Amino acid sequence: MTGPQSKKKFHHGDLKAALIDVTIEMIRDRRVEDVSVADAARAAQVSSGAPYRHFKDRDELLANVAAEGFRRLSKAKITAFGKHPKHSIESLIAGGCAYAEFGSDNPELFHLMWAAARNQDTTDVARVASNATYNTFIEELTGIMKAQGLGHLDPHEFGTPLWAMVHGFASLLIGKPAILDSSRQALRSRIADATWAYVRGYKAG
Repeated sequence: MTGPQSKKKFHHGDLKAALIDVTIEMIRDRRVEDVSVADAARAAQVSSGAPYRHFKDRDELLANVAAEGFRRLSKAKITAFGKHPKHSIESLIAGGCAYAEFGSDNPELFHLMWAAARNQDTTDVARVASNATYNTFIEELTGIMKAQGLGHLDPHEFGTPLWAMVHGFASLLIGKPAILDSSRQALRSRIADATWAYVRGYKAG
């Protein structure tokens, strides 16, 4: 979008969101390392200096891109949870599939998100968004654990292997090894089997 309309829109505060969106689109096709603030400005059809009204440098732009990635991941999981009975194992499986699929569909963004989340500054925009996404998972998991008679357990301890499992599947799908069936059906079957085995093992023990 160009011309007076776009300038008016950006003047009212949408330029920041537009720059984040175009950067996410750019890293669908290229590595994060190959994206600059100038690239984002060109993609948003604004002057090369315009992004600096919102981001002091490239690192701050990418931190905000990572934060938006976490928000989109959280939205995908919440949507997946909502397609199944509340606090059911099926909703947990669906959330895990949404996580793995998001990672495999957005490999550069996914890597950027977790690199940014290592920032130890708890006020950092990416770190804040990462924590919010994790809290969404823990909130759902806590309800599921209570429904399964496992409410006496620590949801953080209980959830870590499940998180590691779906994160691992996402990483495998990004690498796409030839021996791995990367279809959605195969992924969902593996995550379902692993999740049920984990929960049943705890209940049996």
